[in-house]
Amino acid sequence: MRASHISAAVLAAAFAMGTAQAAQVELYGIIDTGLNYQHVDKDLANEDATDQFQMKSSQNTPNRWGMRGSEDLGNGLKVGFMLEGQFGSDDGTMTGGRLFQRTAQLSLASSYGTVVVGRSGALRSGFGTTGIWGPKVSPFSNSWGDYITGSKYIMPGGFKAVDNAITYQSPVFSGVQLHAQYSFKINNVEDKDGVEGKSSSDRQWALGATYTGGPVHVAFVLDSVLYGNDFIANQDEYDDSLAASLAGTYDFGFLKLYASGMYFKGMKGTDFQGHNVLKDIADGASYKGYSLQVGADVPAFGGTAKVNFGWMDGQVDQRVTYRGELEDIDRFSAALGYVYPLSKRTSVYGGLGYVMDSSNTNENSDPSAYEAVCGIVHRF
Repeated sequence: MRASHISAAVLAAAFAMGTAQAAQVELYGIIDTGLNYQHVDKDLANEDATDQFQMKSSQNTPNRWGMRGSEDLGNGLKVGFMLEGQFGSDDGTMTGGRLFQRTAQLSLASSYGTVVVGRSGALRSGFGTTGIWGPKVSPFSNSWGDYITGSKYIMPGGFKAVDNAITYQSPVFSGVQLHAQYSFKINNVEDKDGVEGKSSSDRQWALGATYTGGPVHVAFVLDSVLYGNDFIANQDEYDDSLAASLAGTYDFGFLKLYASGMYFKGMKGTDFQGHNVLKDIADGASYKGYSLQVGADVPAFGGTAKVNFGWMDGQVDQRVTYRGELEDIDRFSAALGYVYPLSKRTSVYGGLGYVMDSSNTNENSDPSAYEAVCGIVHRF
C-alpha cells in the first residue's frame, strides 16, 4: 500500500475516534406489554355497561425508543440532542403517526443554564428533558392504564409534548431550578389551519420551579393555553386557559408520600382525559375548578406497593357551542399497584383502578369505570 494511502487511513481512523469521543450517542428504549381488563358503565338509559379484556402496551410506562447524545464544545458550552418516539408493542404502530412523538429537541447548555428548542415535553408532563411533572410527583406518574390514574385523569390538560417550543432551564441553586417555556404552535399535525405564532393556532406558555433537597422534592407549574381563534361568525371564542399546579413529596424511607393540587380555569372539555368515556364533560364549553391528590410508595416484599386517591371539582366556566344543562362535574379516583424488579432493567407489575364521575345533569347518574392490569417492562 502506498504511503499516502496509509496516511489517509490513519488520519480517517484518528478522525473517527476523535468524533466518537467528542459526540457521545446513546440508543435506548422501554418496552411494556401486558393484559388489561376494563369495565365501563356510562350509567345511561338503554345503554349497557361494557367489559373488555385485551392485550395492551404502555400500561405501566409508555413504550419508547430513542437516541440522545451530546458534544462538549469547550469554554463551558455543550450541545445535546434527543429524539424519542412512542410505539405500540402489541401491534407495532407508531403513536400519533409521528416518528418522534415524544421528543425531537436540540439543546445548548452553559453556566447560565440550558436552552432547548424543538418538540419538547410540556413543563406539566414527564416527556423528554423538559417535563417536570412525572414520576417524581405521583406514585403512578402520568401512566398506568386508562383508569388507574395518577395525575392525568384528575388534573386536566398538559401531560404531553408540544411542537415549536423553546424552553429555558436555569442552573441549580441550592436545589432550586427555574423553568420557562413557550410554544409558537402546540400541534402542527392536528392544527392544520392555524399559523405558527399567530392567534389562529393554539399556543402555550409555562413557568415552573423545582426544588430537591434530601428527602424533599417540590414542583410548581403555572401554564396557559392561548386557544386559537376560529373566526366563525356568531360564535364566541374560547378564553385562554390558566392552571396552577403544585406537588410535593417526602421520602421517609419506609414510605414515600406524595401530595399535589391544581387550580384551573378556561380548560376546554376536550382537555379532560376520558371525557367521552365516563361522563358528558361537554365539548363546546370550558371549565374552572380544582383537583387534589394524595398517594404513597411503600417498599414491600422486595418490590414497591403504590396507592393514590384523587378528587376533582369542576364547573362550567364558559359556553361556546354547548347549550346543555351541565354546570358541575365531580370526579373521584382510587388506585392500587405493585411493581417487582426481576433485574435492574426488567420488572413486572399489576394494578387496579376505579374512577367515578357525577354531575348535576342527572342526580341518578353516576358513570364509573374500573380496570385491572398486569404486565412486564424491559429497559434497554
